[in-house]
Amino acid sequence: KYNINVDFPDDVKEEVKNIPKDIKNEDISDRVDLRDKLIFTIDGEDTKDIDDAISLEILPNGNYKLGVHIADVSHYVKPGTAIFREALKRGTSLYMLSSVIPMLPRELSNGICSLNPNEDRLAKSCEMEIDPSGNIVNSRIFDSVIKSRKKMSYTAVNDILENGTIPEGYEEYADLLKEMDGLSKAMSAKRKNEGAVEFAKPEMKIITDLKGRLKQIKILKQRSAEVLIENFMLSANETVATTIAKRRLPFIYRVHDEPNVDKLNEVAETIASNNSEIKKPSAPFSSSKVIQRFLNILSGHKEYPAYSNMILRCMSKAEYSGINIGHFGLAMRNYTHFTSPIRRFPDLLVHHLLGLYS
Repeated sequence: KYNINVDFPDDVKEEVKNIPKDIKNEDISDRVDLRDKLIFTIDGEDTKDIDDAISLEILPNGNYKLGVHIADVSHYVKPGTAIFREALKRGTSLYMLSSVIPMLPRELSNGICSLNPNEDRLAKSCEMEIDPSGNIVNSRIFDSVIKSRKKMSYTAVNDILENGTIPEGYEEYADLLKEMDGLSKAMSAKRKNEGAVEFAKPEMKIITDLKGRLKQIKILKQRSAEVLIENFMLSANETVATTIAKRRLPFIYRVHDEPNVDKLNEVAETIASNNSEIKKPSAPFSSSKVIQRFLNILSGHKEYPAYSNMILRCMSKAEYSGINIGHFGLAMRNYTHFTSPIRRFPDLLVHHLLGLYS
């Protein structure tokens, strides 16, 4: 219906034949070798295209050193190649029901670019020194070579963080995961205090049978492990954007404009008129903190999902831009998409720009 090509063109298939299955010594000569570091991934059980890995160390001054290590797709997908042109044409990977139509051929997305466990992989690493309150006090971005120790699942990590049970094979990681969870909670508190807007928007997972017919719809709740990964990726994205913004170099930002204040006022008045327990905020809606405080008040009412959706519809849509106006919803001055170059073309371009500016 939408002219989506499931298969790749012949010229892409020809180029894929020359993509190595393993990294070569000449590929790592100028990279920081992190293969001895405790690095791992956390994903869904059925994930095969693994973009991101993480690491954490406690520094002598009590701060954290958080590492976010992203697959260096830009090393293999160069401008001017058929693979690059096809990725540009596709724009993103498409996740439809139980199937995936990838942006890149599977030899890349599931193979040499995927941060599979116990395999050497090229990465772009963003290391951040973060204080106990969640403030990023120092950072550096560099090309690296890593070896993920383990492919963890959200389910198993949530068992450790929320239930206090340690699944088999996770024993050596449990304490570190708890340290990561502590940092994640500090990050969440900081983001909330700065006015990041969070809506009630549960995700759905559609379960199909082998013939693609609907079996079940599951409502997915974002739990500790999912929040942890989201917080770490947000921090890396912000750090990369801030680093380039300070240098005043051309870049691709993920921006989010201010909402329609008139529409927000109308919605707030409608909600207040239909519920005597709720009062419209006296402060203007031009501040994300006011919107978030109003959502916090609404969250105590059974109609909250509907109220949240009404407010969400007043918000601007996030977009990519070379002009950095900040990200209103995240309450961030600088933000980009750096963490998913396997499945998002803008992230791949960000990686190429980082290589150009290094």
